[in-house]
Amino acid sequence: MIGLNQKGNVLLYAVIAVTAISVLGTGIYFFTTTSTFGGLWANNQNRAYQLALTGKDYALTQRDMGNDVASKYPNGFTLANGDKFRLAISGDTITSTGIVNENTPYEARRTITVTKTGFSRQEDISFAKDMGAIGVTQITGDPSDPTAFISKSSSTVSLGKIGVSYRDQFGAAIYSGSAVQGNCVDGECEFGTGFNAFFVFQFASGSTGDGFTFTFFNGSNNNSTSIGGYAGRGELMGYAGTSYVSPGYYLDGQGGLGIQAPKVAIEFDPYSNGSDTACNAESRYDATRNHMALMFWGDNTTYCNFLNGSAAGRYSFDDNRHGSGTDSAADPMNAKSPFQTGWSDCNYFNGNSRCTGADLGWGSDWLLNAPDNVYAMRVEVTRSLTQNGSNNYDYRIKVWLEKCGSGDLNCAAYSETSNLANTKVSYTDTNPKLDRSIQLDEPHHQAFNTTLFGWTTATGGATQEVNISRFRMNFQ
Repeated sequence: MIGLNQKGNVLLYAVIAVTAISVLGTGIYFFTTTSTFGGLWANNQNRAYQLALTGKDYALTQRDMGNDVASKYPNGFTLANGDKFRLAISGDTITSTGIVNENTPYEARRTITVTKTGFSRQEDISFAKDMGAIGVTQITGDPSDPTAFISKSSSTVSLGKIGVSYRDQFGAAIYSGSAVQGNCVDGECEFGTGFNAFFVFQFASGSTGDGFTFTFFNGSNNNSTSIGGYAGRGELMGYAGTSYVSPGYYLDGQGGLGIQAPKVAIEFDPYSNGSDTACNAESRYDATRNHMALMFWGDNTTYCNFLNGSAAGRYSFDDNRHGSGTDSAADPMNAKSPFQTGWSDCNYFNGNSRCTGADLGWGSDWLLNAPDNVYAMRVEVTRSLTQNGSNNYDYRIKVWLEKCGSGDLNCAAYSETSNLANTKVSYTDTNPKLDRSIQLDEPHHQAFNTTLFGWTTATGGATQEVNISRFRMNFQ
């Protein structure tokens, strides 16, 4: 009996031992599994946080995210491995959420929120960060020298100088950089669906000259050194003409191409050139009041033999002549002046009557009446990427011009926080000074897939200095 009891006890001990080992093993299993899942959870949380950071950085480096980013990208931005981040932007505040294993039991999310002052107005290109990429083309002078015909500082571009030694000059300041935000290469930026731009300008006291243009022109047939003009012909403003300086010398370095069509200029003209003969001096056929007008590329058939008419750009001498062009999709008509039948104040602003709203009553010399002649200009250009019913492409150009404080080239009245200066979003004001819709045919539209932009100017017997500041631009 004793032996049997001993055997029973051994068996009992064995059962207890096996049971203990089983319980211990099960505990170890659960501890191991919990540790594994805990590590996996922590790893996913870290990945989600890194994705949230990525989203924040993406928002800070991309252009035109705007307040409607959620509607533009409702499903977020998905990476190749399935991870994603979602963005919500309100004013200067960016909210980024990183997501791992979405809609699974292992989903992890992390959200971060940052506020960057000025983000809602962040520009693609501006003087503040891109002045070094504003290239100057002129006959003589280093643009770093403030006495040069065209000069620039860290914040201002100066077009022309006053004095007899600056007569019969022309030149241009054209963007030549490679901003990532505008997909720009050597100044040629993707036109896409258009752009918004803003700058402040003033004709210096004592100016009497021919004016300047803000121009944008196609990248297919031009580059950042393309320039018009003709020695002694200030009325061409460096926009029309072949860039002829002297026999065999063309400022564009390309044998007198000038600025090839398609192209658009917003001209600011304080000098009356009233002749109605296309090839004569004074042949712009504008009225006596200072004006701002929309110009294109003339009729593309007129050329002037005695103005070096054999050069490649020989058809460009009427490119800023009022009323030139057939008003077709191949060559839109330049704005008519009040001298001409069919003049429209939506195309030609004379400082008084305007496209919409009441007359302003600015004086006839509104561009030159320093120190009260500081103005803020905003332009919006919209470009359709699909053909209309006529198999052409629609473009619309709207320009606003507002007075700044007397002598205030910083234009505190329209600061960086103003709607006028915020080129990142569309301007909601319904009273532009200029408003023009045109159509371009297929060849001209395709040529405009890339665009260059900048300012041109010229003098004849009269001289001028135009100081431009606070330029900023966003592509739509």
